[in-house]
Amino acid sequence: MIAFYLKYRPQTLDDLAGQIQIKESLKVAFTSGKLSHAYLFAGPRGTGKTSTARILAKMVNCRKSDVRNQKSDTKIPCNECDVCLSITDGSNLDLIEIDAASNRGIDDIRALRETIKLAPSNSKKKVYIIDEVHMLTTEAFNALLKTLEEPPEHSIFILATTDSQKIPQTIISRVTRFDFKSASVSSIVEALQKIVVAEKIIIDKEALTLIGKKADGSFRDGVKFLEQLGSLGKEIKIKDVEEILNAGNFEVAISLLGKVSEKNTKEALEILIKEEDSGIQIKDFTLFLMENLRYLVLMKNGLGQTFNEDLGSDKYEKLQELSEKFNMGDLIKAINSFQEAYEKIKIAGVTSLPLELAMVDICSDLKVEGSDLKVDLEVRESKIDEKNQPSTIQSQAPASIFEHPASTSNPDISKLMDKWTFILETIRQYNYSLEALLRNAKIIGLKSAVVLIEVPYTFHQRILEQPKNRDLLEAIISEVLSEQIKVSTVLGQRPQRREDIANVEFAKEDEIITLASEIFNGKLVD
Repeated sequence: MIAFYLKYRPQTLDDLAGQIQIKESLKVAFTSGKLSHAYLFAGPRGTGKTSTARILAKMVNCRKSDVRNQKSDTKIPCNECDVCLSITDGSNLDLIEIDAASNRGIDDIRALRETIKLAPSNSKKKVYIIDEVHMLTTEAFNALLKTLEEPPEHSIFILATTDSQKIPQTIISRVTRFDFKSASVSSIVEALQKIVVAEKIIIDKEALTLIGKKADGSFRDGVKFLEQLGSLGKEIKIKDVEEILNAGNFEVAISLLGKVSEKNTKEALEILIKEEDSGIQIKDFTLFLMENLRYLVLMKNGLGQTFNEDLGSDKYEKLQELSEKFNMGDLIKAINSFQEAYEKIKIAGVTSLPLELAMVDICSDLKVEGSDLKVDLEVRESKIDEKNQPSTIQSQAPASIFEHPASTSNPDISKLMDKWTFILETIRQYNYSLEALLRNAKIIGLKSAVVLIEVPYTFHQRILEQPKNRDLLEAIISEVLSEQIKVSTVLGQRPQRREDIANVEFAKEDEIITLASEIFNGKLVD
């Protein structure tokens, strides 16, 4: 059985969904006989770059492509002649497709330069499609540059890339560039609808729209999702899309956002964690939450009718009810926080953490504007294997942490106390040892945006004052207090324990290592 994305691959420019300007530009260039010798097709994956390249290869080689003699109603490519059919089935010797990810070296490009000298075997022009061209090495780009500067008359180059920033300007300056845009949801749904009719798939309009959204601007992904769901052999409902593609459950999103409207941090996080445990895709779920918040914003501005039909009456009513629980300021704050989380997810060591932090932020009275969480994700440690670590964290911070604070009447100190468990849990995700160390520390005070922490051992002080540890702690406390915070440490009276090493202040290096080993339950390695 042929995969849908191959079976329904566009065969003419008119078949391409979206990319209207690109299609029109290529048609005009072809009709006027002013096609370039080299093109760069840049844009997100699944937007039609390779399909367009193959269609262009057909157009220049189609037996009916002599524009001087053809009739006005002649369709190019015809998809009927031997050349068109051979390009469609992949047997045409004059269409050379190269995957730059696998053939990225200078030797590969040199081999290409040798073969390009040969005339086409059965076509008017030899067409070279180099996919993911940004993967070529610097030397390979230099070799390719010479070919692009003096290409044979019988050749056309089409370079395709998803990352045009990595392509040297010397290459870009010698090609005609087209930027492919991510497809709109409506364009994807329109393309999918044609497949639904052809394959006689029964699917709800609501479910088809959700597939379009899940495709994230990629026609190819949308077609793959439809094929996956079509294999169920039954009528496709929206619940099928939500469950199989982890596209976000509407009822769960409404429930979670309801807790957010009540500023109920605990229950909101419980719902989120339950979804995480069920295998939900965090990035997709964050986007799903933002989409529903967008609906609430539109509702509050009298534009609910713009999406009423797509959602259905049941969902619309639930959103209408939810919208009454939010004011516009809270909605804007929530959308901004989720947007920041969405952008951080792709670089987060713990994928769920940015969304969890955003949830806490939204449910609290923290200011979003000016909030400046600058956690250095590059210095985080690997997440601890849950099987080898305690499954839960203490629900309350140890009493010793808050012994004798300078002023509990200070609202910032109070907020720091209230959020200390959350701070420890957050740090634990990045650095388990640092979190354990902080459980033996005391907050002495907070003054002039400086938190003073007392530690019992010099070793503790050294660890806390390491730049990566201090930056992490300062960034998380700054986020909680909505202001730039610095951390300072002092050496206090350590608890008297017979297993501790005496006189740590004057201990030799090997004694400090031994003490560290005991504190963190480690083993010494010779």
